[in-house]
Amino acid sequence: MKDFDIFNDITILSLEQATVLPCPTYRLALAGARIIRTEHPVCGDPNRRVGENRLGKDRMLTYLFVFNCQKKVVALDQGASKGQELSWRLLVELKVDVFATNQLPMNYAKLGINYEAVRPMKPDIIWLGFTGFGPESNEAAHDPILQARGGLMNLTGDRDGPPCVL
Repeated sequence: MKDFDIFNDITILSLEQATVLPCPTYRLALAGARIIRTEHPVCGDPNRRVGENRLGKDRMLTYLFVFNCQKKVVALDQGASKGQELSWRLLVELKVDVFATNQLPMNYAKLGINYEAVRPMKPDIIWLGFTGFGPESNEAAHDPILQARGGLMNLTGDRDGPPCVL
C-alpha cells in the first residue's frame, strides 16, 4: 500500500470544533495525515459535552471521540496574544502544511488566524477556512440551523405541530 500513503507526510494545524471541520480532518488522520487540533483551555470543543459519560471524566463524553481519534490536541487561548504566539510556533516548528479553521470569518483577525497573518510565518502554507453559508459566511451553521434553513425540519414532526429537529 506504499503507493497510497500520500497523506503520511502532511501536517495540519486545525482550529476546529463541532462537526464540519473535525469530520474531514478525521478522515485525513485515518489516511495518515498528522492532525494537531487546538481548543480553548476553558471552553474546549462543544462536543465535549455531548453524549454519554462512559469514562466518568468531565468533558470527555462519547461524541467527542467520534471525529477526534488519531489527533493530537493542544489547549491554547487563540484570542490571547500568548495563545497566538504558541500556535504560530507550532506552525513553524512542526512544519505545518495546512492551517484549517471553521471559525466565523468575522473572528479571523481577532484570533490572528487570517491568511494575511499566517502567510508571513509560513509562505508555503495552505490556508483553509470552512464556513456554512458562502456569502453569509459570518452566520453560524450548527445542525439545527442547517436543518431549518434546508427545509428538513418542515418534513418532520406532527402534521399540525411545530417543526422538529432530527
